[in-house]
Amino acid sequence: MVWALYWRKETIMPTFLDELNKKFIYKKDREQYSHRDAWHIMKREPYYGDCEDYALTLLYNLKDRSSLKFLFSLIIRESKIIYCKSPRGIGHVILKYKGRYIDNIQKEWTTRGALKADGYKLSAWLYIPYQVVIKLIFGLFKTR
Repeated sequence: MVWALYWRKETIMPTFLDELNKKFIYKKDREQYSHRDAWHIMKREPYYGDCEDYALTLLYNLKDRSSLKFLFSLIIRESKIIYCKSPRGIGHVILKYKGRYIDNIQKEWTTRGALKADGYKLSAWLYIPYQVVIKLIFGLFKTR
């Protein structure tokens, strides 16, 4: 039973990741909402957003589109929203989930070592769960 659940998750998830990667269009928050920073989960197409929107949307779908599972994953540290500097030296957000990393630049699961080799400057600093929730709440008001 556990194997079947694990297998199901691992085979279903690439389908959404493929869809997100094909349909994701990078758009700065300032271009969309006239705000510097507006975090949101893209629940339907079109998938317009920036790095944190990509990470949050992917995590939301990894957690069966459940806000409760999404939050619980952050609380127990199964997943982390991590701040870093991109290879171009710009502030950036990546998702760490079960030891694997992904962002809207790589668009595939990778390792910490591979990100560093590609020029990412990973920080020890990450968004703790309540910060993610607060940013999502503020983002909700900014995107309306």
